[in-house]
Amino acid sequence: MKCKHPLCIEKCREKAKLNADVVQCKCIEDIGIFIWEWSPAHSSPDTRITNDNKDILFHPCYSSGTAAVRGTIPFERNLHYYWEVQMTSNMYGTDVMVGVGTAKVVFADWKFRFCSLLGIDSQSWGYSYHGLIQHNKLVRKYGSKFGLGSSIGVHLDMNKGTLEYFLNRKPLGIAFTGIKTQELYPMVSSTAAQSAVRLTCAVSEESTLQMLCLDFIAKHKNLYQSYQQIPGLKRLYERKYFWIGPNFEEDKIKRLANLEDNLMCPLYYENFLKSHKKLRTTPWFPSDFSSDIDTSDSNVSNASSDYDTQ
Repeated sequence: MKCKHPLCIEKCREKAKLNADVVQCKCIEDIGIFIWEWSPAHSSPDTRITNDNKDILFHPCYSSGTAAVRGTIPFERNLHYYWEVQMTSNMYGTDVMVGVGTAKVVFADWKFRFCSLLGIDSQSWGYSYHGLIQHNKLVRKYGSKFGLGSSIGVHLDMNKGTLEYFLNRKPLGIAFTGIKTQELYPMVSSTAAQSAVRLTCAVSEESTLQMLCLDFIAKHKNLYQSYQQIPGLKRLYERKYFWIGPNFEEDKIKRLANLEDNLMCPLYYENFLKSHKKLRTTPWFPSDFSSDIDTSDSNVSNASSDYDTQ
């Protein structure tokens, strides 16, 4: 089996550096900065954390519920945070999620329950491998499904209070707003037996004029094309602000224009039925209406690697 990640160099593809469906290739780990790591002290008992607290193995033997891990430090106000996690095993079952949450999230409450943990209440926000995002038990279709070899980037702007995900370093658009009032930690959760996740980088930056200018340029196609014609400047800023890539305004304006409306969706299904016709895009919906998703968590033989990793 070959590594499917688009950032993987051809040499690794030829050598097929995989072992029993677990990614061994480390090409995605090109940043080499870790301001935090996974916290063994704040993890579910059914997890194994190795590799200097960067690798997580969920449910090493079999799964009887949902396990989760959080990072070692809370995020500070007015800073930008970006981190990436790589799916180093097949994703299957009820859910595997990447996101953030407060210290009030109690992992032990879900030890014997299979659930989409991140976003199940008001204390956490999550992106599911099914391509959905969830907060306060409201779910919305967001991006592509992800699986073995996929890299999930998370950009948390603690100045604006927004959270955006990246799939293989391609921006998916703003997922959540209004979250800077909380003290947040990075989190991952999984219900799948022998599922594995690796932290590949974790950086923070202050909001500077340089960052604001680059962010503005990245939203406008003509400006970005001119910026790319200055190789020295482009290389300089790509090293420091590598997560700020082309995200042209015209390509995402519909999503952003409707985000606020969607966040106002009701918590109860009856109200949802009354109001969903007024929404201009895919609405949030109660999470218990996702019954069509495969929920086989205990048997690794159910795993599938046929997810879009592009």
